[in-house]
Amino acid sequence: MRLSGTWKLLVGIAVTILLAWLVAWLSVEQNGAASKIAELAGAVLRSADAEPEEADGPWPPVIAFVGDVLPLADRDYWGRMGSLLTSADLTICNLECPISSRGSRTELKLDPNDRALPNEYFFRAPPHQAAKLAEGGFDAVTLANNHIMDYGNHALEDTLRPLDEAGILHTGAGMDRDAAREPLVTTLKGERIAIVAYVDAATLPDTTHFAAKHDTPGTVFVHGDGSGQPTAQTVKLLREDIGAASRQADFVIASFHWGTEGKDDPAPLQRNLAHLAIDSGAKMVIGHHPHVLQGLEIYKGCPIAYSLGNFAFPTPWVNNQFTAVLNVQIEDGRWKRLAWHPVRMEHITGVPAPAQGGDRRRMISRLSALSGSLGTTYQTGGEGAPLWLQRSTAAAEDAFATRPHPEVEGMAVVSFRAWELEESRKVARERRVVVAQELADEVRAIFREIYEREEQFPIAEVIGYDYRTLAGSEDRLSFHAAGRAVDLNRRQNPMIEGGRKIVHPDEPPYEPGEWRPGEDPYSITPDGSVVHAFTSRGWRWGGNWTSMKDYQHFDKPR
Repeated sequence: MRLSGTWKLLVGIAVTILLAWLVAWLSVEQNGAASKIAELAGAVLRSADAEPEEADGPWPPVIAFVGDVLPLADRDYWGRMGSLLTSADLTICNLECPISSRGSRTELKLDPNDRALPNEYFFRAPPHQAAKLAEGGFDAVTLANNHIMDYGNHALEDTLRPLDEAGILHTGAGMDRDAAREPLVTTLKGERIAIVAYVDAATLPDTTHFAAKHDTPGTVFVHGDGSGQPTAQTVKLLREDIGAASRQADFVIASFHWGTEGKDDPAPLQRNLAHLAIDSGAKMVIGHHPHVLQGLEIYKGCPIAYSLGNFAFPTPWVNNQFTAVLNVQIEDGRWKRLAWHPVRMEHITGVPAPAQGGDRRRMISRLSALSGSLGTTYQTGGEGAPLWLQRSTAAAEDAFATRPHPEVEGMAVVSFRAWELEESRKVARERRVVVAQELADEVRAIFREIYEREEQFPIAEVIGYDYRTLAGSEDRLSFHAAGRAVDLNRRQNPMIEGGRKIVHPDEPPYEPGEWRPGEDPYSITPDGSVVHAFTSRGWRWGGNWTSMKDYQHFDKPR
């Protein structure tokens, strides 16, 4: 069949359009995925629940956080990321090595035969990588980590100079202790931002040759006391530094290089340091070093990203190749929205690129589970969209809150967060208990202490106000009737008198089990965090009674 001139023209146009579409599609698939994801990120960060009056004004600034960066080779590490790094108002990473061609290996990591100690490594990037960082979209780096002094003082000096020349801000290391502690301060669309950075001393064999002093270069260390708590010196350091940064900025971010390599969940010291930083005035905490992503917790309304994982980090280990960009939008000195954008690093080379397909779904699921165990629930816009969280503007955004009981005069509802066991894994869940109004703030503090203690005691059941008589009495009212008693996990903490388990006929029915402290995680231990939280505030524990034992019961006499 022969085609007329008109049909030939139409067919030619159709083929041209088809080819153009195919080329564009291939371009997006192979080189432009990051741009599409960045566009989706903007849709989430800039339009989710946006108020109409915001539309004509400037959008609040966005900070992009990534984890450990180790640009050791002479290659382009950032080209595949597209605008995901360059579109933020401030993009920051942890630079895990000096940028220098000078220096010698630090003695701290060498044995007497001048060989590297087991599990210790030496990293150093070529000098031109500072400019490459800037070209890739990075505006700032933290330097507080366990490799920044691998090649000594001269290599650190060489690192600071090209960063300054490239216009990259930095904090966490310097030519003396004051310089290392100096916060990074910048202004983004009117929002004053400050960042302070520290490294956990446990990430190194010792702090010799690494710790900055009043007249020698180095980084800044935080220390634990061996029980998961920061030392008194570390408490003083963080309060001083974060307090000083808060006087210069509206939004202070504390960065920590900490934790255990390969672990999914934050260690007790990580959580205690993070909470201390926020209690000291930080509005956000970010972490790195474990090489894997860890969950995100909202503590007192402030986000804590316990580990951002690796980002550009040569590794053969598949589990270490899954990472993400964390975008956080700032408004009026507080975070407004945050979004995770999954990234997969190339095998061996460590070159990052936006995760696709199964990799992306796997990471969305992983981040959801890890953060869920810390009490954080995300939203997602479906396939290809980031995992995101909108900051609540309601007064109840803090999980630990009190409010008057709507029906019972003189009583209050205490909302709190507690640990629970699900398939042998501890997860955070919301709980409520009704107590006397005058005790509400104290009860809230008690449950906050239980939640934050290293024991992470799980609470499956809590009973407070319950109008009833004392067990065995017909006319004497129980402390529960006055809202001055709390029972926890009744089945695993029974009431026992004369060797017999007792259930009050007027209380909610249950089948009492055995009290097995140290074996059953739901049983209250005499020297544990629950007894301490109550008795240190003047409450009585039924487990200390002599005539009978009521292991579930705490009350406070007038």
